[in-house]
Amino acid sequence: MMTRWVAGVVVLFGILLLMLPNTDEKSLSRIASTSMLACTKNMRDQVLRQLEQDAPVNTDYKNPCPDQIASLELNESGELVIVGKKYPITMRMRPVVTESDSHWSCRGEPADHVTKLCKP
Repeated sequence: MMTRWVAGVVVLFGILLLMLPNTDEKSLSRIASTSMLACTKNMRDQVLRQLEQDAPVNTDYKNPCPDQIASLELNESGELVIVGKKYPITMRMRPVVTESDSHWSCRGEPADHVTKLCKP
């Protein structure tokens, strides 16, 4: 009786371990790249507003997440380069402003370590 119970608990823990998310380097770096995008959202929204109003882009932004982002470069045309601190991730973002829509185009490398929100 006790042996069945112990075996059941072991099987249950095995199933729970299989259900845990991957914690390999790629998965963790994808999570970090998503966090880096989320961390810069307010700044990117401000840049889009400036571009929509044909105002000069304020390039004097401070790094909002120094624990995640090693460097953050923004130029006068609104192009942004974000480099990860803990993971070797680089994301290049370009604002796309049209009459009907404004959004960011994102390219990241290495491709298998960057969130799917950023194209390789």
